[in-house]
Amino acid sequence: MIYGWSPQIGDPTIWGWLTVLNYLAALCWAIWATRVDWRNANFWLFVSLSMLALGINKQLDLQGLVVAIGREVAFQNDWYGDRRMYQKWFIELIAASSLALTAALVYWSRKSGKPVIVATIGIVLTAAFVVARAASFHHMDAMLSLTFVALKLNHILENTGIGLVVVGAIWAVKSTKRPKGPRARRR
Repeated sequence: MIYGWSPQIGDPTIWGWLTVLNYLAALCWAIWATRVDWRNANFWLFVSLSMLALGINKQLDLQGLVVAIGREVAFQNDWYGDRRMYQKWFIELIAASSLALTAALVYWSRKSGKPVIVATIGIVLTAAFVVARAASFHHMDAMLSLTFVALKLNHILENTGIGLVVVGAIWAVKSTKRPKGPRARRR
C-alpha cells in the first residue's frame, strides 16, 4: 500500500467494463488506421498507445496513486489546508489547457484530414476528463455522479471522447485509398 492507495479494479461496474471495451475498440481501430493511413501513421500510433494506456489506467486506477502522492506532498508541505484554492486553480488550468491544446492540435492537424481532427478532439477530451477525474475533488465527484437515463455523467463524458477517437479511426480506415488490381491482393 502506497500512501493509502493499493492496486485494485477502478470501476468494477458494467459501465466501467464497457468503457474498457470501448478503449479496446479504439485501440484496434487506431492500429488498423496506422496500417492503412501511411500519411498519418505516427499520429495513429500515438493514438493507439494512448488508448492502451488509458484503458489500463481505467481499471487499475493509477490516477488514484498520483492523487495519493499529491495528497501526501500537500500534507508534508502544509498546503492541505488551502487545498480548495489549489483544486480550483487546477480545474481552471485543465479547462484552459484543454481548450488551448484542442485548438493547437486541430490547427496543427488541419492538413492531416478530418478523421485526424475528429480523433484529436476525442483524445484531448478523454485525456482532459481523466486528468480532471483524477483530481478527485468532492464537487467534481458530485457532478460526475449525476445520472442521465441510467448513465452517469462520468461514463457519458469519457465514452464520448473515446467514441470520437473510434469515429476518426474508422473514417481514416474507410477513406484511405487502397491499390486495386492483382498486386494489391498478394499482400
